[in-house]
Amino acid sequence: MNSEDGLGIIRKPVILLTGCINPKGMTFTALQNPDFRRAQYIDAINFYLKVTDNVIIFVENSGVDISAEFEGHKDRLEVLTFLGNDYPKELGKGYGEMLIIEYAFEHSSLVNLSSSVCKITGRYKILNINSILRSYSGHRCDVMVDLTHKMTYADSRIFLAEKSFFNDYLFKRAGLINDTSGVHFEHILNRSVFQAIVDNYAYLPLKYRPRIMGQSGTDKVIYDHSFFPWFRKNLRKMIRFKLFLKE
Repeated sequence: MNSEDGLGIIRKPVILLTGCINPKGMTFTALQNPDFRRAQYIDAINFYLKVTDNVIIFVENSGVDISAEFEGHKDRLEVLTFLGNDYPKELGKGYGEMLIIEYAFEHSSLVNLSSSVCKITGRYKILNINSILRSYSGHRCDVMVDLTHKMTYADSRIFLAEKSFFNDYLFKRAGLINDTSGVHFEHILNRSVFQAIVDNYAYLPLKYRPRIMGQSGTDKVIYDHSFFPWFRKNLRKMIRFKLFLKE
């Protein structure tokens, strides 16, 4: 199980997939159909089981248990579900996502054995996930995430960090998230990263542009994952990454 020195510690980042199968009318969530969302989550989990050898944790917050779909993968897949979607709707799905991550840290035996986490929005398939995982492990880095919108916003669809980043920075700001007031998960993630940098955490942007196959839950937009448009943008991103390392 990706252990180190026989101690059972998981060396590679564990992949944490966040999920909400039944949004129950959550604000700012256009994609509401539970059956459609359920199929997307199952498809994504199977994708990561197939293309990676990392440990995978799927945590779902509307009480829908899909663990029976993966009986043959208990050696590297943990599926957790809980009733955590009954908070005030105006707080939005970003608040719910934070609760999911916190639940994983509190209840997942695999997170407990890990040193770092790659958080991914659970319905998305990151087609170049292995390149991103290798780049995190291949550089001195405590948190890897893309900061956008003039460094005021962090792309929360996929980011990687040491567990201490979550405990010492991200979770402590969870109560500030309120989508209706315009304070999104991405803003809080961004603020957490900057505070971690001040405290001498090693930060890097993603080396590669995530090649995302999936549909946004916010507005139902289907991401364009076709190769050539992504390749051009990815090449520019790799160049910017090299320049960032030289700064």
